[in-house]
Amino acid sequence: MLHPEYLDTDAGPIGRAVTSEEYPATAHEFYFWTAETGAARRLDIGHIVAAESEDATAVAVLDDPRRYSDLESFLDDFYAHDGDAALEPLSERTEILVFRARVLATRHRQPGRKSRRPVRSGPVYFATRKAIEFALGVEDFSGTPIPMLLHENGNEKDGEPQRTPLYVDEDYLLGPEAGHLNITGMSGLSTKTSHALFTIASIFQRSRRKVAALMFNVKGADLLFLDKPAEPPQDDPDLAARYERAGQRGLSDEERQMYRELGLRTEPFEKLRIFAPLRPGMDPGESVVHARDLDARRLNTLRNARGEDHCVHPIVWDLGDVLPYAGRIFEHSDYDDKFRGFVETLRADGIDTMESFFQKMREIQDYFDEDEKRNSWRGHNPMTINKVWNRFNGLPSKCGGLLVHGRVDYGDSPHVEDAFDDREMRVVDISRLTGIPQDLVVTKVIEKIWEKAERGELGVDKLIIFVDELNKYAPSGAKSSPLKETLVDISARGRHLSLTLFGAQQFRSKVDDEVIGNAATSLYGRIGDEELTNSSYRSFSQTTREELLQLEKGRLLLRHAHYAVPVFGRFPRPPVLMGKQGTDIFGQQRVDLATEVQSVLRQKMSTPPTLQQIRADLEGETPERVHEALDALQATFRSGRAPRNPYESLKRSLSRGRKRWESPDPGVLANVERLRGDY
Repeated sequence: MLHPEYLDTDAGPIGRAVTSEEYPATAHEFYFWTAETGAARRLDIGHIVAAESEDATAVAVLDDPRRYSDLESFLDDFYAHDGDAALEPLSERTEILVFRARVLATRHRQPGRKSRRPVRSGPVYFATRKAIEFALGVEDFSGTPIPMLLHENGNEKDGEPQRTPLYVDEDYLLGPEAGHLNITGMSGLSTKTSHALFTIASIFQRSRRKVAALMFNVKGADLLFLDKPAEPPQDDPDLAARYERAGQRGLSDEERQMYRELGLRTEPFEKLRIFAPLRPGMDPGESVVHARDLDARRLNTLRNARGEDHCVHPIVWDLGDVLPYAGRIFEHSDYDDKFRGFVETLRADGIDTMESFFQKMREIQDYFDEDEKRNSWRGHNPMTINKVWNRFNGLPSKCGGLLVHGRVDYGDSPHVEDAFDDREMRVVDISRLTGIPQDLVVTKVIEKIWEKAERGELGVDKLIIFVDELNKYAPSGAKSSPLKETLVDISARGRHLSLTLFGAQQFRSKVDDEVIGNAATSLYGRIGDEELTNSSYRSFSQTTREELLQLEKGRLLLRHAHYAVPVFGRFPRPPVLMGKQGTDIFGQQRVDLATEVQSVLRQKMSTPPTLQQIRADLEGETPERVHEALDALQATFRSGRAPRNPYESLKRSLSRGRKRWESPDPGVLANVERLRGDY
């Protein structure tokens, strides 16, 4: 044997490579019939085997199984059974199972020498873990290996399949050699968002670079509790009970074993920041809106419970932020050249708030009232001006809570467009927005981050931008938009500017070709048959396409720049809370008053008081007064005047409230009643 460490001889030969006139072995594929052994019966599509040529060992992925007999037609078998399906034949007809094996890589006898030699007739074995790692090109990686999936082979030990991590090269995932990841699959069945989170967590743990991620939350509470572990806490019985009531039982034993075999820790994202717009009607209406004064109860997000809102920050815009995107807000037929020209005049005049806009419009109205013969203002027709006035009256509602009346002052409050910290997970929550406001947020945020990348101001070596529903934001065809152009730019040049695009969509064929073509790594989950008929999948074999029609959750097909052939693998659920479980456990309606207080204090103190102590101290207090005291406490922290002992400060605040509201002396009340009687 040339490379005995590549052949699982313990499982024994599982078949024999065979060549024929019709099916010769080539440098890229060969065929073999299977043996009648227990190990051979475990062979399946996607398993990896090894066979030898004269000077090399080939490692290949199984594909296209077929069962053969010596029958020339189905009629021969029909006549042999006299048309009776229940009739037992006098002798069993010989049948063989034949697999096609697509070569991943070939290892030559001489180290360092490349080989493309077809295999010769001879025994075929299951490939060992070392053989699989070689075949996937791990030896040639220029960057850190990043585990993406776990491959399961048919050679078992103690009843467990041989598992091998499927690594990708960090330099080909994040750049500079190549870059970008694309995930395709049916909504709800292909776990696209789950795998994106798993991959980002894997990068955060393995990369030696400074990395961060930006994600857009478009579905419920999917990405709002990424700092919360999937596992119920062992040291907090009350919180563990809430996990239990929500049906969150953590990772299974098998999933924990998968994490160990991948060499990854099961831990949530520690540096989580969430940004969300105001709820409609929550505009303070002030001339200057200070972002730090907008608490989470005003924001349009499902993460708004006291004590859990420490990482939640506002996205608020004034008119100056919105005007550059007027063409995306108003209907194309409505936003004509005259409309656009007047908007540009407003921008040139420095109109940056709704307040200054209305003031400007009153000045223009006065200009026309002074002389009724005037038929234009700085070249703009009164009808155009009235049209703009009319449309801008509805602008706040069109922007869905993003736009405020006054000027926005962020001060020292975190901004969604700030530079990133190492290992920061930043989530923009647009799940409760629809249509235009949602598109506006995605467009503006990505454009501003792209500009920051061009100036080298990201704050990290690599930033991952995850965009779901990519077919919506970068559709195929000639139709263009500022966001599509930015996404195309990121896919083409982002790897040189520290940006990596992780995109996901249900229909890969409906995404712009440049965005898809620049992705060096692609993943495929379950895909509908109407999508598989597209030319985007013509490089897959018929068997692989049929497998993609019925993939179970957690199983994906991985294609990477280093892989000659795509490989199937599985991955465990992300070790974080996702979806409804987050709100069921940490939502405002799911906890009592004492738990709310403890949640707030947990962010302010290293050792918060116990629930029993808090309940005793809060006895007789109304929820309104406790919430008022909690909000006041959090305001002191935002202003930089944090008390030494937050809990004692909270109790003093409640005590002062009691003195202010407790009943007066009975004698005083009697005097008040007597005075009333005099009237």
